[in-house]
Amino acid sequence: MSDLPQFARFWMVCRKPTGPQSKTEPRARYSSFDEALAAAQKLAKENDAQFHVLETVATARPGDAMQESLL
Repeated sequence: MSDLPQFARFWMVCRKPTGPQSKTEPRARYSSFDEALAAAQKLAKENDAQFHVLETVATARPGDAMQESLL
C-alpha cells in the first residue's frame, strides 16, 4: 500500500509489454483501484490480451529535494 495521501493517488491501465520496444502508453486515470481493475478486465476480454493496473507510488518534481514528496 502506498504512503501517499488519498488525494494524490490514482491508477492507470496499460497493456502487458510484449518486448523491449513495446509502448504501453496508459491514457486514462482512475480514481479507485476497483474502477481501474474493471477497465483492465474489460480491455483484456475485448483484446484477448493481458492488461496491468498501475498505481502511483511517488512523484518527482523539478527542484524537489525528496522525490517522494507530493506536498
